[in-house]
Amino acid sequence: GYSVASYLMQIKDRHNGNLLVDDVGHIIHIDFGFILSNSPGSVGFEMAPFKLPQEYIDILGGVDSDVFAEYKALTKAAFLAVRKHSDNILLLTEMMSKDSKLPCFQNGPATVSALRDRFQLQLTEPQVEAYVDKLIMSSCSAKLNVG
Repeated sequence: GYSVASYLMQIKDRHNGNLLVDDVGHIIHIDFGFILSNSPGSVGFEMAPFKLPQEYIDILGGVDSDVFAEYKALTKAAFLAVRKHSDNILLLTEMMSKDSKLPCFQNGPATVSALRDRFQLQLTEPQVEAYVDKLIMSSCSAKLNVG
């Protein structure tokens, strides 16, 4: 779920100092200062769709492990589940953006349009699964996977 949420909402500044792990392994992001259309220093330097550094992959047993396969399956399921609520998410985001002075809405209607695009609503379910596979592999291979 965290991977999907951070991709859709474009959560930036994802260095390890902004991530906590609770006693059962839940990832908790503690800084939402850079989301949607704004980035630290106004520079969009995060290349990965979401944070998935080698250390995380190693903890999951590597890309060929059963645990990593489960991570991929859960990430696909989460993406498909959240798409079912895209209308509400887009409407809420659009409502919040109206006359907002928040930096995350600095691009106006383009912010909501970009969020809509990330939902990939034109794709079928099998196409979405392939798309999420590409996001995961892109995140695995990203050279700059820090915030």
